[in-house]
Amino acid sequence: MIAIIDYGMGNLGSVKKAFDHLKYDSCITSDPSVIKAASGVVLPGVGAFGAAMENLAASGLDNVVKEVVASGTPFIGICLGMQLLMNESEECTDLWENEEPVAGLGIIPGKVKRFPAGDLKVPQIGWNKLEDVTGSLLSEGDYVYLVHSYYCEPDDKADAAAYVNYGIKYCAAFERDNIFATQFHPEKSGEAGLQILAKFARRTAR
Repeated sequence: MIAIIDYGMGNLGSVKKAFDHLKYDSCITSDPSVIKAASGVVLPGVGAFGAAMENLAASGLDNVVKEVVASGTPFIGICLGMQLLMNESEECTDLWENEEPVAGLGIIPGKVKRFPAGDLKVPQIGWNKLEDVTGSLLSEGDYVYLVHSYYCEPDDKADAAAYVNYGIKYCAAFERDNIFATQFHPEKSGEAGLQILAKFARRTAR
């Protein structure tokens, strides 16, 4: 059973529908015991970084995520779920002068950064092509669907599994050991996205 973590923020239903379509068992849950016993875990997310971290901490699910990752269970973060794996985020720092960056889970060292000011339309909404792919779940040139205003910058470039060009070239996916994460939404990325989720699901059956 694949556990989709419900912490009050995320496109939970669409992720579950994707696994249903692929005929893999999954459940939406906030129960730590269910999450820890799962064969694979998904951390989805849509919304603000700070609010997401508050929700995870209030429910104790921040520590559950860390425990699951440390156990070697196959784990995938999606969109905000990818960003939450980092040390900190610049999101909200532009709302209050001298506000400190918001701390993340610190599983993948690095920062979540805002797109630079200029001619870019922010948030980035739409399809884009994966480049410089090294991640085992991905394919070079796949078009994927993105909706976000911030991007991840890992400290170790070896953690980057793929990039996207949107005015700047940024990391669009992580892969390290049992950890995988995508800035894009595989559940909304057509056949390419379904193939990514299927490859992840097959890992959970090992």
